[in-house]
Amino acid sequence: MLINYFISFYKSNKLKIIILILNIAIYFTLAVVLASLNKTLPELASLPFKKIGISTIVQKTGQLPSQMTGAIFPHSNGPIYQNEVLKLSQLDFVQNSDIGLYFWYFDDQYFKTSLGIKDTDSSFSNLLKQNLEQGDFKLANKTVLITNDFAKKNDLSLGQEINFGNNVFIINGILKANLSGNIIPADIYMNLSEAQNIALESEEMQRIYKFENKDFVNIVALDTDPKWQGNKEKLINSMDNSYITFSEKTFTKEVLEQIKLVSTLGKTMFAILGLISLIVFSLLVFYNFKTREREIAVLRMIGWGFKDLQKQFIGESTIILALALAFGNLLGILSLIFLRQQKISMELPWEVSAKPHFLVEENAINRTITANLPIHFDPWLFIWLSLAFFVIFGIVNYISFQRLKNIKPANYLK
Repeated sequence: MLINYFISFYKSNKLKIIILILNIAIYFTLAVVLASLNKTLPELASLPFKKIGISTIVQKTGQLPSQMTGAIFPHSNGPIYQNEVLKLSQLDFVQNSDIGLYFWYFDDQYFKTSLGIKDTDSSFSNLLKQNLEQGDFKLANKTVLITNDFAKKNDLSLGQEINFGNNVFIINGILKANLSGNIIPADIYMNLSEAQNIALESEEMQRIYKFENKDFVNIVALDTDPKWQGNKEKLINSMDNSYITFSEKTFTKEVLEQIKLVSTLGKTMFAILGLISLIVFSLLVFYNFKTREREIAVLRMIGWGFKDLQKQFIGESTIILALALAFGNLLGILSLIFLRQQKISMELPWEVSAKPHFLVEENAINRTITANLPIHFDPWLFIWLSLAFFVIFGIVNYISFQRLKNIKPANYLK
């Protein structure tokens, strides 16, 4: 390849070449951004659950109570019985599971939300231990933990009593405010068995569900295998269509609405832009040959063979593509750095953050989770995309080069 010849060609076609380089570079950048966002989508959609260390929550549609007195289950927290818990925990994609009993409590003192949990070796207990600000972690013998904001709101401190009807509990520890990110937003945490006792004493819950013993919970938390391929929600609902499942899929649609590029429409537009870019590149290559036919004929007359011409034009195209990809890689890196600084918001469904609708102050909790886009820089992504662009545009060039055989020097001797 003659470099001086290429430089001369570049000077006379500067605008055309710059437009081509920018076109390829920008599309390469879009490809990097789309692939990175698509790769990070599962992680992004699972962020709301990351704070509590699980990936899927199963609840069950219950019944609406006729009166709000004593312990009440939200209608999105119907009882899930022991045999159901066992089946859920044995699903193929489940690695670990945990259970809880969430309820509201209405009395003359103040409104309470409580979560009964297993106090040893569980996801919920580990979360509480990590967020303990004062006191000791102990959930037995009528002791409870309360959140910092609940303590301030009701002027409570360590050692004071909290009543659930005739059941008197002692505050043994104070936790950080909003420790679960408003997923299952409890103010008070107690031993599961003691929470079940309170539910059994509720006349309204007994009227609706007719409990006979303590073999029920209303929250099943599943830690699932991220490598498992399949539809978790469909599998869970096939067991009982009254199950309500919250997982990364719950937030995927909301995420896609905010990141249009990785939605179905975004991918379609990306494919269309890619096709347009490929057509533009092909037209420019064909136009390049068409406008240089006389020049090519002269080169053939002075002794250049077909392979010499092919080397020259392949070399020119390779330089242009290399410059475009170098610029595209730079733009891609800068785009990912920019995206890392961007935040995305996700709205928690009421069912997983249930508070009474009629208690305006209680129901006004912040259900919006905001987080930075978890963009990761993957050098292999840049390498493979660069190679793919070289292959695709190389094929276009190869097809175009076949026109060289049709250029006959004799046609330009006139």
